[in-house]
Formats: sequence, structure tokens, C-alpha cells
Amino acid sequence: MSLLLALWAAGATGGRLLAVAKLTSLFSGRWRLDPLPPAARGGEDGAGDPAGGGMRLSVCVPARDESAVIGRLLASLDAQDLAGMEVIVVDDRSSDGTGDIARGHRCTVIDGVEPPDGWLGKNWALHQAVAASTGEFLLFVDADTWHDPAACRTVVEAIRRLEADVLVVLGGQRVESWAERLVQPFFWSLLLSLFNPERAEDPRFPDDAMGNGQFACFRRDAYFRAGGHQAVRDRIVEDVALVRELKRAGGRYAVRVGPSVTTTHMYRGLGELWRGFTKNAAVVDPDRKALSVTLTGAAVVLVFQAELWPWLVLGLATVADPVTADGGMGWLAGFRASSVTSPAILAAAGVQLAAIFAGRFLVYRHLCDAPSGVRLSRHPLAYMLQPLGAAVGLASMVASLLTQLGGHTRWKGRRVRARSL
Repeated sequence: MSLLLALWAAGATGGRLLAVAKLTSLFSGRWRLDPLPPAARGGEDGAGDPAGGGMRLSVCVPARDESAVIGRLLASLDAQDLAGMEVIVVDDRSSDGTGDIARGHRCTVIDGVEPPDGWLGKNWALHQAVAASTGEFLLFVDADTWHDPAACRTVVEAIRRLEADVLVVLGGQRVESWAERLVQPFFWSLLLSLFNPERAEDPRFPDDAMGNGQFACFRRDAYFRAGGHQAVRDRIVEDVALVRELKRAGGRYAVRVGPSVTTTHMYRGLGELWRGFTKNAAVVDPDRKALSVTLTGAAVVLVFQAELWPWLVLGLATVADPVTADGGMGWLAGFRASSVTSPAILAAAGVQLAAIFAGRFLVYRHLCDAPSGVRLSRHPLAYMLQPLGAAVGLASMVASLLTQLGGHTRWKGRRVRARSL
């Protein structure tokens, strides 16, 4: 028992310390992408005519019932300083006037049709947008994003400079309610702690890549070599699946962190957040239920070890002696007095908790503070309520597994039955 606990504690603490080091590296240096400064504007890459007179960039936007946010996105695209770009919005059979709002901006609005059998709605909408596009580069953005005026020029310059076939940009995250402030940083901290950008950019590892449907730019020819959205038509997490298809086809992948380039407000409040994460928080293939359960179970154990077990250990060390007068709770007292609360385990739990807080600080500071207008990185509640956010995240993973396996997933009024990846 003591040896197993020691190994568990060492793995958990070491993993969190490594995660902090990875987050520190990811948010600085070579992985950061900032908007090009105004002094660099003008000329071939500025507001003048594009070289050759052709369309350089096509921005593709899927939009279904997005009237609350589509105006903000399109206003930010209207303000872009890149010449030779077009914006294509696919109004995916909205019932709230999304298309009418979009037509008030400088964009082409396509009235989408219902997806064919085997297609998910967003994937089909983007397939229609690409079919109507003419640009050398394809920039896929979500309707709940908005962008710096130099964002499009910045991403075109960066993908050329990096000689990449796809450039994924991880942007800022606006979080308003406390549910958003606790749960979304939990998922971002988890994902980025497990992400290895060096390995992702290595063509020898096609399955190691992070997508981001909020902001991803593809070279047109590379997109079609990868099979386009046709190749991932039934994938819920289509952004990850598409960049992996591109790597398998020999394309060059690049990723950068650009919280000043692009910003997203994914979900508003606990209800919308819960519906969003139960759609895809678990990796599920309905045709391989045993594998899906195994992967989700492993993820739950990993998250508990990474996020919650230090609180359990420290809680056991501080609660009052639970033994009743007749000794009926003696088993819990023995558990509490065992090596679970030995000095070495307590020390490891304390170090791990400090590492968890350090990781949250980095995510808040670099992704959330500026877009949210609140210095969450300095807010005590953001740290003291961390286990609550992790618990909700864990629950959403389990709910996502059960919902997807049962075929009950719904999103924006449509029933979704598909593979995660």
C-alpha cells in the first residue's frame, strides 16, 4: 500500500511540475504569435492590391442560430487590413435571423441546405463554404470569435514564413460567469499540459496534432490533398481530425498561441457550457464501445490524479477524527492515519497543489485575463474553487460518454451521432 501510494504521489506531482514547465514554454518564445504592428502595413502584404490581383484568403464561417454573436465577428472581419480577402458565411438554416444580420456586412452569405446522410452540420456547412471560395488560403473561424484588425494579414504572413500547410492558432478565451471561469480553464490546462508542440510539428507523428475550429488556416491545395471536410464528415471533433488527415497526407503542421490575434467566447453560463462539453468532452466511437469506455475511464483517473487527489489528501489530514463512540467509523480513522497522510505524501500533495495553481495562473494570465476584462490570475476564488471546476469537468466527460454511446447527443437542434475523432 505504501509503495503504491508513493508511486501514485510521485507520478502525480512529477506530472504537474512537467505540465507547468510545458505551459511556461508554450506561452512564450517561439510558440507565440502576435499581430503584425501597424508600421508593417502597406505594400504587398498590406491594404493595397494583392500581388497578381487574385484572391489571397477566404474566411469560411459556419453559422447556425448565431444572431447574438455574428455581428461582432463580421465587424472584426470588415476591419481587416489584408487586401484580396473574401468572407463566406454559410447560414446553416438558422431560425433567428443570422443570415439577415450577416447580409449587413461585407461578406457573401450562402443559404445552406440540410446535411446529407453521414454528414454533421458544421462539417457540411464548411464544405459548402469551401466550394464557394476562391482563395489561396482557407481560414476557418467560428461565429463566436472576433479578431484583431491585422489577424488575417498576420496569419497569411505566418503560414508563409513557417512554410506550413496548416497553421492552428490558439486564441484568447473570454469567460464571464464563474462556471465558465472554472470549467474552461480546467479543460485548457488539461489539454495544453498534454500537448507537445514539437512532436505535433514533427511529420513523423501524424496522430499528434491539436486542431482549433475557432481559428485555423489551411493552404488550399493541402486542404484538398487531405480530403477536405469530406474526409471528416462524421467527426464531432472535426478540427483535430482534419489536421491529422493533413499530416497523414504529408502536409506540414504548425501551431502558435495568439491570444491577441483572435478571441472566443465559447459558452455563456453553466447550461450552455454543460451542453457544449457533453457533446465532445469524451473520445467516443459508437461502434467501439469497449474502447470508448476504456479511454474515458483512463481519462477520468488521470484527471482525478492530476487535479483532485491533493485536495483529498490534505482534507483527510485536516478533518476531525471520524471515529464514533462505538468505534463504528474506525475504518476511516485507520485510513486517515495510514500512509495516505504520511509526511512524505502530504509534502507531495502540497507541491502538486502549488503546481496546479501555477498552471491555472498561466492559463488565466495568457488566455483569459485580457479578453475577460478581469484579472482572474490574481483572483483568490479562481484558485480556491479549482476542485469544483475539475469536478464539473469530470462529470461532463462521463456524461459525454453516456450521451454519445446512447445516441442522444443534440446540438443546435440537431441530433448528432458520429465519432469523436
